[in-house]
Amino acid sequence: MSAFEHVRIIAAKEIREIVTNKGLAFSGIFFATWFSIMAGLGVADERITGEAQLNNSLFYMGALIGLFVGYIYSGQTYLREKQSGIVETLLCAPVSLRSLWIGKAVGVAVPSTILALLAAAGITLIAGQRLPQFIIPSITVIVHMTIVVPIFVIAAVALMGFAQLMLGMRENMIVNMLTIMLLFGALAMTRLIVEEAEFVTWTAVGALAGASLALLAITWALGGLLSRERIVRTIS
Repeated sequence: MSAFEHVRIIAAKEIREIVTNKGLAFSGIFFATWFSIMAGLGVADERITGEAQLNNSLFYMGALIGLFVGYIYSGQTYLREKQSGIVETLLCAPVSLRSLWIGKAVGVAVPSTILALLAAAGITLIAGQRLPQFIIPSITVIVHMTIVVPIFVIAAVALMGFAQLMLGMRENMIVNMLTIMLLFGALAMTRLIVEEAEFVTWTAVGALAGASLALLAITWALGGLLSRERIVRTIS
């Protein structure tokens, strides 16, 4: 069986576990819904056009919601399996450690991205009810949501998963919080730049896409440091 098949099977297993875990699934849906409602209601300022506000909101909130939901789900996928000792059984499976890691990351990123896209649709619908006429996102934002956000989410989830596998229980909580803060900070700076320009440009979308691809490349390179022995030593 190829490495791609291993990743696909592991990802499908993780998606199934997230969907069937009612408490976990609800937590992601709740936060995605909450953020979308708040963002949608916020599109009402008269300083710039409603279309520009909607685009700016989607540009920032799409990646933010995907990141936050991914953070919630990755705790179940990586951390709790270490706490319960399940990861020891998984490490004995006839699959490479990289395939196991990436498969889990894809399994978390898929539902996280889907919720981010649904939240973006919710923001658009809510904003449309509050503005004089219904508006749709610009092509730049649509490309951002359908291409850039998924890349950003998978890179962020894979990075958090790497930390959770490599570090002990206390250390990875600290590192994951720092990772989330840094990524939130980067998104906030991007939002400020976009709001300064008052509309989403291809340059902004390309810059975030480049940063997401760079993060993905760095995370992939870090995967070479994974080892079964190191993971087992961090289980407590």
